[in-house]
Amino acid sequence: MVDEAKYKKWFMLDVLLVFGMWLFLVVSESFVVYSVLHDILIGGESVLTQNPYLLGVYGFFLLLMFVVEGLGCLNVQKSIKAHMYELTYYD
Repeated sequence: MVDEAKYKKWFMLDVLLVFGMWLFLVVSESFVVYSVLHDILIGGESVLTQNPYLLGVYGFFLLLMFVVEGLGCLNVQKSIKAHMYELTYYD
């Protein structure tokens, strides 16, 4: 018989680990975004100040990056949940 409480506990810890990984990616990428936008706002020279239409492309790329990472983490969580009782490291 499978101890469902133990498996659910370890599953929640795996979900927290995946969420922590996603949060780390978002925070580190947000720092890069902040650094680039801060440089633009204080009047520094960059490609984005010379070509303002690229700012929209930059924003779209960042949004796409966050969405793809979020979907990837959700897929990992769904895969772990689907195979939760097959994983031997929970035992």
